[in-house]
Amino acid sequence: MSRHANLPFHLYVNVDNRFLGPNMPSGTTPAIWHGVYARPYQTLYCHVLLESGAHWSGLPLHALSTTQDFSLARESLMPWGSMGDETEAWHAHYIEGLRCNVHAPFTAGGRHTGIIIDWTDGFSRYPAEHKPLSLVHLDAGQFALLPNNYMTFEDAHFVELKARENTKHYRRGETVYWEKA
Repeated sequence: MSRHANLPFHLYVNVDNRFLGPNMPSGTTPAIWHGVYARPYQTLYCHVLLESGAHWSGLPLHALSTTQDFSLARESLMPWGSMGDETEAWHAHYIEGLRCNVHAPFTAGGRHTGIIIDWTDGFSRYPAEHKPLSLVHLDAGQFALLPNNYMTFEDAHFVELKARENTKHYRRGETVYWEKA
């Protein structure tokens, strides 16, 4: 594993030109987002192919949107920094495309991309520290990378609104189960 990971599929995005250089005209540049890069405690960075044909590495998550909206700050879009040197991006097929409601650190609707970013290192050894982050495409166009407890899903075939009352009782397990020697 490495600090870089391919996304399971590419996403068409707009890059805020302010992140491409001080002399860029205002506006956005179309791009294809295909990979990510992370260092511990930093914002997730993105690899994109720009409309010009240039390949750009190191765009922060908040530099990308599918619209012209870049209004949410980095701290809101990714409240937890990257949690390790070994980055993994995996495709959770079932939740791809499901509507979700973000409850913290802001309120918004969106759709889960089906992409979950995770890290393998010291954090993953301790349940209270291990937080795989879900990539949510917000209705306004930006992308948020959030832990599971910051959102709920909608699925007309399964999710019961009455059952949401139980979420106030949910607590993360602290027991680590190891193979017996």
